[in-house]
Amino acid sequence: MNVTLIGMAGAGKSYIGKRLAKRLGMGFIDIDDCLKQTHGKGIQEILNEVGEEAYLEKELQALINSTNGKNNLVISPGGSIIYRKECREYIKKISKVIHLYTPFETVETRLKGMPPRALIGMSEKTLKELHDERTPMYESLADITINTEGKNAGAIVQEIVGFLSKEGKE
Repeated sequence: MNVTLIGMAGAGKSYIGKRLAKRLGMGFIDIDDCLKQTHGKGIQEILNEVGEEAYLEKELQALINSTNGKNNLVISPGGSIIYRKECREYIKKISKVIHLYTPFETVETRLKGMPPRALIGMSEKTLKELHDERTPMYESLADITINTEGKNAGAIVQEIVGFLSKEGKE
C-alpha cells in the first residue's frame, strides 16, 4: 500500500513525507520534483507556459507515471492535486490519503520564508481564499486529517504511523 500526503503548500508534505518514508522503510516521491525533472523547468515556469488546466493534466500524468504499478511509496503531490477528479480517484485507489491540516496563519508564515511558488488558483484568489476553498476538499478526500499545528515532525510521523497500524497497513 502507498501513502499520499495532501494539504496546502507549506503544510509539510515533502518534509514529513521524507521522514515518514524513512520510518516505514518506503520510497518517497515528490510529484513537483517529477514534473521539474520531466520538463526541465521549475513549477512556476511550467504553469506560466501552459496555463492552469494544462498544468493540472501534466500533474496527473506525473502522478500516474511515477506511481503506476508501484507499492510501498509515500507520495507528496502538489496542493492542487484535489482539483482534478481523475487525480482524486487515482490517489484513493492506490493509497491511504492523509491530509496534513495547517491553519492559514501558519501556512502564510511558512510561505513567506520560502522561495515563491506556483499555486493554482492564485491568479483569481488570495492565499486565504485558496486555503478556505481547499481545506474541505482535502478533508473529504482524506482517510484521516492530522492537525499539524504545534507538533514537530516526529510527532506527526508517529500519529500517521499509529493510524496506519490501526488500518493494518504498516
